[in-house]
Amino acid sequence: MEGAVVPPFALNRGIGSFSAGCGEAMTIASVLRESESVFGIGLADASAPWRLRVDLRLKKLLPPADSGPKSLIGAVRDICLGPGKRVRPVLAMLSSAHFGGCELAALDFGCALELIHTASLVLDDLPCMDDAVMRRGKLTLHRRFGEDTAVLAAVALLNQAYGVIAGDAAVDAETRLGLLVLLSETVGFRGLVSGQFRDLRDPEALRDELTLASLNYQKTGVLFAAAMVGGAMIAGADQTAQIRARLFANRLGLAFQMWDDLQDCVSTSDAIGKDVHKDDGRVTFVTLWGEKRTRAAIAETIDEALASVGDPSCPLALYALNLFHRAGRGG
Repeated sequence: MEGAVVPPFALNRGIGSFSAGCGEAMTIASVLRESESVFGIGLADASAPWRLRVDLRLKKLLPPADSGPKSLIGAVRDICLGPGKRVRPVLAMLSSAHFGGCELAALDFGCALELIHTASLVLDDLPCMDDAVMRRGKLTLHRRFGEDTAVLAAVALLNQAYGVIAGDAAVDAETRLGLLVLLSETVGFRGLVSGQFRDLRDPEALRDELTLASLNYQKTGVLFAAAMVGGAMIAGADQTAQIRARLFANRLGLAFQMWDDLQDCVSTSDAIGKDVHKDDGRVTFVTLWGEKRTRAAIAETIDEALASVGDPSCPLALYALNLFHRAGRGG
């Protein structure tokens, strides 16, 4: 398989070992297995203050609205400052705190991740890629501003992200260099770019559980891993801690992508703010396993992520639970 990267979690256990009949270790597991959503968990949205900090910082890191070229800047600010879960920057801040650092020390790094994530969405939505209509509750950027503006906006956001990290005086120079290397690998030939290419070009007939896990790692998991590992690096965590951070990210990222596949089948555009049924006719975990087994796999993968951090009541673990609670509400 061209460009295939086997994520660490795919080697640790067979994806096919998920079973709908296993024990209920966490409340979320039973709810995800049996319900259409996770409304019943009743978790408070504790991430709201963190997301507000990210939104305020993004406004300062982006060019002012009255700067030029106005159409390009308008497009960039529109797509970056619109509604979003801000998962990656929040994970980066929580990772830094979890491994003994300060949440705010990872704020700029997290914002850089959000810029990269947003750029990837703009590119993925283009007619030559996924040809999407809706994103974050509105028409996709290229449908409102034109394809030329969308492409240039994505390129500008990628470059801005690297500039944000390079200029972050709150992080020492050696760590900044390490973060830049981490993100170049995350975006490049072994990360997001290859993931999108494979999603477009890999033959459907060759997609099995292992290749889907590898593909989803490149499309989704790499940014989760960058957030967690980068946050740990900023906190000064050693290699052992960084491995734990990556393990948590790998499991959470896989669960998040499987949840996204599930929502494409069972949800609506109004509920999740983007196109649904885009995967019709394609091989996903849902088409391989069916809805019930996919829900079981999501629940078990979340349980494994929580187990990797040791304390199921720590802020990082609670955020992971809350994340899927909000995802169930289309947040």
